[in-house]
Amino acid sequence: MAEAPVPVGLPRVPAQTRVPADAVRNVRVGRQGLYDARRTLVAYEVLFHSGEKDVSDRATSQVIASTFGTFGVDRIAGSRPVFISFTRAFLTGVIPIPVEPAGVVVEISATMMVDAELLAGVEGLRHDGYRIALCDYRGQPECSALLDLVDYVKVDVPAHPGWQLAELAARVTERGRDLIAGGIEDEPTLARVLELGFGLFQGPLLEKPTVLERRTLTPTQLVCVRLLRELADPELDIIRLEPTIGSDPGLALRLLRTANSAASGTMRQVSSLRQALVIIGPRRLRSWVVLILLEGPSNASPADGLWKVLARACACRVLAPDPVDDMAFTVGLLSGAAELLATPPEVVAEAAGVSREVRDALVSGLGGAGAALHAVLAHERDDDEGIAATGLAPYAVSHAYLESLSESLRLVEEIAGVSDS
Repeated sequence: MAEAPVPVGLPRVPAQTRVPADAVRNVRVGRQGLYDARRTLVAYEVLFHSGEKDVSDRATSQVIASTFGTFGVDRIAGSRPVFISFTRAFLTGVIPIPVEPAGVVVEISATMMVDAELLAGVEGLRHDGYRIALCDYRGQPECSALLDLVDYVKVDVPAHPGWQLAELAARVTERGRDLIAGGIEDEPTLARVLELGFGLFQGPLLEKPTVLERRTLTPTQLVCVRLLRELADPELDIIRLEPTIGSDPGLALRLLRTANSAASGTMRQVSSLRQALVIIGPRRLRSWVVLILLEGPSNASPADGLWKVLARACACRVLAPDPVDDMAFTVGLLSGAAELLATPPEVVAEAAGVSREVRDALVSGLGGAGAALHAVLAHERDDDEGIAATGLAPYAVSHAYLESLSESLRLVEEIAGVSDS
């Protein structure tokens, strides 16, 4: 049978997509190591941006999002735990913590008001499996009840004379808590706190704070608002949210990275956004959406060029030989994200932490998903020979892309309508 001719006048989307200026940004997170008595690095404390502490809800949200969603806790700390300072809203459950307990130590400032609500929140976190560290401890009497609930107590050594430091150390060790010495600047100070029973150490003598930076796509508020509405349905099948999340590459990349993180409760490599959603689950997804809104994400509308990424991903899914596994959708999504970030696809694949199969399809065009992606990219360039080289018919690719384009535009209109309702 003769191949059907390519229809005349089918729309082609320009290869370059206009991206709103606030949709792409450089994300920074500070970190400083904690060491044991043998000067072995055993954990990291993650800090807001330049290594300074910021106790606002927004700063905490940005630190969590950067650690788990942008970099991945494995990139920041490897298999070591991370210490993160949380505000009262997180500790009492007003703002849900979106990460699993594994690999996380929740820091509480000793300057925070201690009342029944805070103690109940901390007890709940311990019950859920989180480890707790009381920081900035100076012997405050109001922190006595917290000492029974925490695993670590951190003392800023330079802030205390020798006799007071010894008294604080004795008070903490009597309660069976592990001591962390902060602000270690020289060898005599390190020797002194070792004698007092401190077990973990932090300060410029061992390691100065450093700042990690990565270019990332910022999730949009409109998509998050729509997701919150849909997540309010207790009967929701989370898989139904895949197209909405796929319309926001920044959110999709963050969720892929989170699902692949060692702290998410799985050591598997994720091969699709759908698989990531199943791993994260509705409760954690809801927490992430709330966190993103608190973080202050981009106000850019998904209609400003980002719909092209969704159209590419949907077309890849239609054209893949096995659309059921949904890997091709994720390959198309990552390809679009790489274009928006002006970053090589292999860098985006590494940042998302996806499986080798997905990376090979994205970077080298291997497998059915890779062939589908290359065919769609050739269609966007108006390259019929490139399409034919993949083994797919230009007419079939054009038809799939048109349907996907129509679906992506419909979804974007629905999302944009959220702001008007």
